[in-house]
This record gives sequence, C-alpha cells and structure tokens, in this order.
Amino acid sequence: MPQDAELIGSYLSLGLQAVIPIALGSFKSLKTPEETIRKRKVSRKTQLSDGEEDEEEEEEVIEETLTWTDSLLFPVFGSIALLGLFLILKYVGKEWINTILGFYFTGAGMFAMHSTFSSIAIWSLRALGRKPTTYHIRISAGIRQVFHLPTTLPSMILVPISIALSLLYIPLGRPYILSNILALSLSTATLALLKLDSFLTAFVLLGVLLIYDIFWVFATPVMVTVAKSIDAPIKILSPKSSPFGHPKDFAMLGLGDIVVPGLVIALCLRFDLHRYAKSHPQEEVTTRSRFSKPYFYTGMVSYVVGLATTMVVMHTFRAAQPALLYLSPACTLGPLLLAVVRGELKDLWAWSDAPTEEEDKKRLDETIEAASEVAMKARAEVKATEIEAAKKEVELESNGNSNGTTLIEEDDSWMTGGVVTPDEGKARKRKGGKKK
Repeated sequence: MPQDAELIGSYLSLGLQAVIPIALGSFKSLKTPEETIRKRKVSRKTQLSDGEEDEEEEEEVIEETLTWTDSLLFPVFGSIALLGLFLILKYVGKEWINTILGFYFTGAGMFAMHSTFSSIAIWSLRALGRKPTTYHIRISAGIRQVFHLPTTLPSMILVPISIALSLLYIPLGRPYILSNILALSLSTATLALLKLDSFLTAFVLLGVLLIYDIFWVFATPVMVTVAKSIDAPIKILSPKSSPFGHPKDFAMLGLGDIVVPGLVIALCLRFDLHRYAKSHPQEEVTTRSRFSKPYFYTGMVSYVVGLATTMVVMHTFRAAQPALLYLSPACTLGPLLLAVVRGELKDLWAWSDAPTEEEDKKRLDETIEAASEVAMKARAEVKATEIEAAKKEVELESNGNSNGTTLIEEDDSWMTGGVVTPDEGKARKRKGGKKK
C-alpha cells in the first residue's frame, strides 16, 4: 500500500506539471482580435495612447501557423527523428547523443525559460494591480530603425537567472528538477510559437499522431528505448519513491503528450476569445479582456480525464502506455460534444485562425523597416511641408478667382523632381473667365 500511495503521488505530480505549461502556453498564444485592431486604426488610439501601444508590442511574438497538410507531415518527420535516435543509441551509444542534445537544449532553454518566467512575473504583477513599465531599446541608422526591443524591469532581471539555470544543467549532473523546469519552459514556448489554424487541423493532428504513438509503442521497442535512454529535457519526470535524495526510478511523460493536446486546448481558448469578440461588437476586446471560456475549460477537463485514464491503465498493467491513445479521443470528443450541446458545431467547424492578408503584410512591413522615433519625426516634418504647400496652392487659387481669372499652373514636375513652386507656373486665362 505505501508503494501504491507513492506511485499515485508520482502520477499526480506528472499531471500537475503537464497542466501548467498548457495553461500558460494557451494564454500566451492569444492575440488581439482583428476587429479591435481595425477600431484602433480608425480611432487612432494606438498613436494617442502610448501605454496601449506598449502592451501590444510586449505581447508580439514570432508565430508559426500549422495547416491540416502540415499535420499529416508530423508523424512522418517524427518517425524519421525517432528512428534516427534509436539507431544512434544502438550503434553509437547514448553518451555522444546525450552530450549533443544536452548542449542544444541548454541553449534553447535559455530563451524558453526567460520567456516563460517573464510571462509569469508580468501576469503576477498585473494580478496584484501593478503594471510594469515598458522600456524600449532602439538602435537607428539615420531615420531607419535597425533594432527595437521592448522590455520590462522584471524581464531584464530574469535574463541572468535564465542563463545561469540553463548553464548549470550539465555541470550539476542533469538533476531531474532542473530538467523538468527546462522541459516545461520549452513546452510553454512551443505552444506560444505554434498555432493550429482550425479545428479540422486539430482533429487531423490528433488522429494521425494517435496512430503514430500506438505503432511506435506497441509494435516496436523504439519509443520506450529512446525515452529511457536519452537524458535530456524532452520529458517530465516524477520519482516513484521519495523525491528527496537521489531517486533512481521515475514515472515519465513525453513533451509530445503535453504539446500536441496543448495545441488543441490553446485553439479552444482562441475560439472562446473569437466568440466573445463576435458577440460584443461594440466592445474593444483584447487579450486581457474578461471573457467566458467554455471550450478552454472543456479542453482542459478532457485532457485531465485522458491523462488520468492513461495513468490508471499504466498502473494496472505495469507497462508503458501511448498517452495519445487516451488523450486524442478525449481532446477530440470534449470540444465536439460541447459544440453540439451549445448548437455551435457549424461555427466551430467553419472558424479559421489562419493569418489574414493584413497580418501577413504587417509582418512583412515590420521585417523591412520598423517604426522609430527618428523616422516618425522625419515623416511628420515631410507631411507638414506637404500640408503647407497645399495651403499656399489653395490661397493662390482663391486669389485668382477673386480677380475673375482662374490660374492654372502647368505641371512641369517631371523637370523638377516633383516639386513645383508658385512662381514656376505660368498663368493663363480660362474661357469664360472675363469679368462681367
């Protein structure tokens, strides 16, 4: 009985560790609805309110959207990578591959850990009613900005901490606690980076990876061998005995069993935000708006049920189980059943979270030239000059009309590079322009 109690505690620890990055990554994947962005452009709130602009810049991250055709390639590339690792372990040895992967995940973990810790710190401060000030680090060449980094004080403080923890991973002997921190940070960062474009893509992804998981776990020893042999933050571990000291036996859960269902749950949360924005057209909905989250909560409950089923079966048969065998049906049926009950199945199936043409154009513009204070000032001066020239032209035209003669300036801008002064045009009388 004591041993069973320790195992149950180990499984509960795994479940808690799996849920945390899914929740964090889902909220990090949110983006301001297009309707709100259009309203801000029309009302020019982004130019008038520096605070709101800073918040949007702070949330801005690189993202990659996956389509259903991309989902079909997941098991192909996953199988190639898995089989390659298995062959390296079999014919070369695990020391070499563990060293390479250790250094790789140390570098990747620095960025993932900093991103995750920064989000937690900023959300915690906002929950306490404290809004961190955003600082802008800019490098400009003339009127062209070549580098722009919005950051906050908590984010800057966490930079050395993230670097130090990642660098200590190998020298400290790869302790499982630090390995779990790196693995959970990588999971959170991946969920913020990768996004599914629709529920069709989500269900296709769950289906094909279900087949992939069953094959490599039950039909071959490949996945179990790789998971047990590689000592890298590609899994979360929970000791089956006391967590103190140096435990040797662990229960484990691969990052794929967190990230893949997490992508679907994050899509559910974005669908909840879309529904709320659609039902409140007069409200300026942002990622920080309070909105109902029925699909997100259903997805989370479905994941917990699927993961609990996996652990019960694993504990009963004392054998490794493909977690997606239980997670994929749970995370598919949960949102679908809720949509049927709410009468929103058609909306759920038709909704697309793929980037619009405006978003693609915005990303392209940002890669070409970002806005800088110097550039904005130069453009403002040019615009003011153009407005002044237009005013003078209107005054000249009104003076000509008061004399009964309309002055029309000949367009010789092709000779002067587009700039025409009032003295360069020759006045000529229009027919019917005589005084009465």
